[in-house]
Amino acid sequence: MKFCTECGVENLDDALFCEACGRPFEVSQRPPTINVKAPKAVLEDPLTGQFYPVVPDLEMIVGRGDADSDLTPDITLSGAAAVSAGVSRMHAKVFCRDDVYYISDMGSTNSTFLNKQRLTPQEASRLTFNDEIHLGRYLLRFKQL
Repeated sequence: MKFCTECGVENLDDALFCEACGRPFEVSQRPPTINVKAPKAVLEDPLTGQFYPVVPDLEMIVGRGDADSDLTPDITLSGAAAVSAGVSRMHAKVFCRDDVYYISDMGSTNSTFLNKQRLTPQEASRLTFNDEIHLGRYLLRFKQL
């Protein structure tokens, strides 16, 4: 698998263009591994049992997206459930620095909450495993694999 340098989406090794953004591939597309000691992590939707992998070397946008305006977050939450729970199209960002995971609200309409504490938009907050994240009223749990 190879990663697009434009949007970070994983593509098949023989792909000539990124399936998500259409950017042509060059010689090396995998981003350098920076967070080599970061444990593997996922965001879990406890209602559906779905897991969303978190890639330590990518800043991953979480939201509900919008096909009409071509907004596609890295982690797209279930359409109808996400809309009714107040998830913004591009709601929050999860990323890893120095092998530590963080989350920040991206100025969403209905806020992001970490363990019931409202996050200040654009300000990184450290994540620990089993933390509860609310995007509006949409619950996710941060889990280690």
